Amino acid sequence: MQVSIMLSQLLVYNLNIVLGEDAFTIKRAANIESKSNKQTENHGSLSDDIIELNIGGEKMTTLRSTLTAVPNSKLSSMFSKDNAKRMLPLDKQGAVFFDYNPLYFSYLLDQLRDIKRIPDLSGYHLQIPAPYMNSHVNFTHMLVDLGLTPDYLLSPMEGTHLNLSINSLVGWKECYRSTYNNSFDLSVLTKSCNGNLLLVGCRSTINKKILTLAAIGEREDILHPCLPRQCKINGRLKKKNKTLFCSSRHQCITQAKRGVGWYHVPDQTWGFVRGSLSFVVNPCDASNLDSDYRLCWSTQRNNQQGNGDRCGSTKNIQDSNKWERLIYYIQ
Repeated sequence: MQVSIMLSQLLVYNLNIVLGEDAFTIKRAANIESKSNKQTENHGSLSDDIIELNIGGEKMTTLRSTLTAVPNSKLSSMFSKDNAKRMLPLDKQGAVFFDYNPLYFSYLLDQLRDIKRIPDLSGYHLQIPAPYMNSHVNFTHMLVDLGLTPDYLLSPMEGTHLNLSINSLVGWKECYRSTYNNSFDLSVLTKSCNGNLLLVGCRSTINKKILTLAAIGEREDILHPCLPRQCKINGRLKKKNKTLFCSSRHQCITQAKRGVGWYHVPDQTWGFVRGSLSFVVNPCDASNLDSDYRLCWSTQRNNQQGNGDRCGSTKNIQDSNKWERLIYYIQ
């Protein structure tokens, strides 16, 4: 009987040890998971902490990532971690104060939350519509104040420009630069300059702070084709199975896009003029009409025929190292 009791006590003792070890293991794992969660929470709070706002007397709460959803905007710079010490107006409770209509700002926060889910949105595509038809003026003023308009994030946005200061460029990234005496390879447009919007320009190396001439174009517009060369036989138009004589000239008829008329002849010429014009290239554009606004880059190295590359009214500079080609892009 005593032996049976002792065996039972021994089994219970061993079971307690096993259960104790399992419990210790479970408790230890739980502690590790708890510490990991706390570390994750602490890390998250450092990178995306909560911001208290006072908008025209109404309290609002949002995440820092929402307020910085549009990079390079004025609002983003206000709440950037790099500018954490920037002095912003605070109310008595320490909330950042903005004197805006609370309805407009609450709507803006919702728009920024949506934008936050589109990380590759380009600044020039940014369009935040007003919440109501009769709120357009005041809502737009708020967007301008906060730097949430396309022209704040990208400048210039369109057209042709003379004597454009490099320092005035906003949102543009340089992707190509070369002097005119180096041949131009159009494949750069699909390699380093593969953005949806391009700024193409030229300048004298004497003053690298100014683009002598520049123009902005959508990728789909910049290679507008010129007409094929005219080929004749004894004064007649092209016929099959005959020896042809083809002119070296191409007729270009541009269609103004964003105020710029782009043109392209494969393996020969690429350039632009201001507006919609008709002219001849051989291999480049030599016209004096509106000459300051004409750019032409030959895409072949041999420029023995006709007139060569130009930057505005300065022509035949295909062999010059005193003039530069430049391309900027934005995704």
